[in-house]
Amino acid sequence: MRSAAVVVTMMLSTAAMAQDGPSKADWDAINVSLKQLKDGRYLDAADILRSLAFDAAGKPKPGIFYSQWREAQTRMTAEPAGPEPQPSDGPEAKAAAERLVAATPRDAIAEIVARAAKTRVVILNENHGLPRDRAFALEVARALRPLGYSLLAAETFWNADDQAPMARLAKDGFPVHSSGHYTQDPVFGDFVRQSLAMGYRPVAYEEMGSGKGLSRAESIARREEAQSSSLAKVLAADPKAKMFVYVGHSHVAEEPIDGSGNAKQSWMAALLKAKTGIDPLTIDQVTLGQSASGYNGLARRVLAAKASGRSVVLFDGDRPMTVGQYAGAVDLQVYHPTTRMVKGRPDWLAAMGRKSMVIPAGFVPQKGERLVQAFIAGESDDAIPVDQVLVQAGKNVPVLLVPGDKPLRLAMQDPASTTP
Repeated sequence: MRSAAVVVTMMLSTAAMAQDGPSKADWDAINVSLKQLKDGRYLDAADILRSLAFDAAGKPKPGIFYSQWREAQTRMTAEPAGPEPQPSDGPEAKAAAERLVAATPRDAIAEIVARAAKTRVVILNENHGLPRDRAFALEVARALRPLGYSLLAAETFWNADDQAPMARLAKDGFPVHSSGHYTQDPVFGDFVRQSLAMGYRPVAYEEMGSGKGLSRAESIARREEAQSSSLAKVLAADPKAKMFVYVGHSHVAEEPIDGSGNAKQSWMAALLKAKTGIDPLTIDQVTLGQSASGYNGLARRVLAAKASGRSVVLFDGDRPMTVGQYAGAVDLQVYHPTTRMVKGRPDWLAAMGRKSMVIPAGFVPQKGERLVQAFIAGESDDAIPVDQVLVQAGKNVPVLLVPGDKPLRLAMQDPASTTP
């Protein structure tokens, strides 16, 4: 998905933006932040958003600015900014947790492989603020490749008219800052890098119109129609090709789900199914993932004991169990175990084929914080780092987690407001 800030800015006039609350200066700041991010200035991108994301007392201000700041911060740590929220005890949350008490866990990858062999389209979603989802996407890509899956379609890939970004991505074998928005995250970037090395071909399919003047429901409908049509054309052009589609949130729903008011909304997966006659394997890892709202906290507590440190899908007898917003609209829902921190880094990063690398003393700041980055030597200057981490003066120094079989180069970034 393109940055929410970009989408909203394109949809709203200057006058409408001012009437909605945020000023033109606020939106300009978001776009400056996005420009910094596209230039690879991760620290500066987050710092620009900080004043918009928090009030004078340092309390988060819910909304797009805090959401964008969280994403910017998460790109530098591979972990969500802030602690996991307290579980909601509302009726919906309790009902989901009660259903899951009786669920039987099965290994997620094994179940995905068994079902993916019976179709040619697998669709997996993500929470855009959780890099852990992207590490699991790499596990799925690895498991699907021996089944003949060779197309990697990612919502975030930049869908230019001339397809130049995808041509370069396929040629280079690694993402750059113009490949897409979410691929600027090192975890997402390495998921793509490793997938291309396995033989996947990148496919861009995002709708690129502005949707200006449309209602939210109309804008969604237009976007889902464009996405599904693009993917249907790719599948029709090569009837034997098998495709792994990586999306955000609701695009995975293969049945209409609740939309605005009492209306049902059809999303990309449902439209693609109707256009092609292909019944895709749809997998949701958002509902049971670490949430920004805490609505699924009770369910996660129930599942923690069932998972035994592995990613699982839940069954009621021989039938997959799905709960929450996508109940009945996806084939499988994945629960990932709670992250453990090892030497200051999330344990799941190691599953991406990483080894610990001690940060040299000369890269540790004497004051403030610094972003330390590891790049694969030989990749271009605009390549996405394979890993990066924030290092703070006077605190324990985390490790970098990097491939053990590739030469690397290290770099550092200090905030623009400070002198290294």
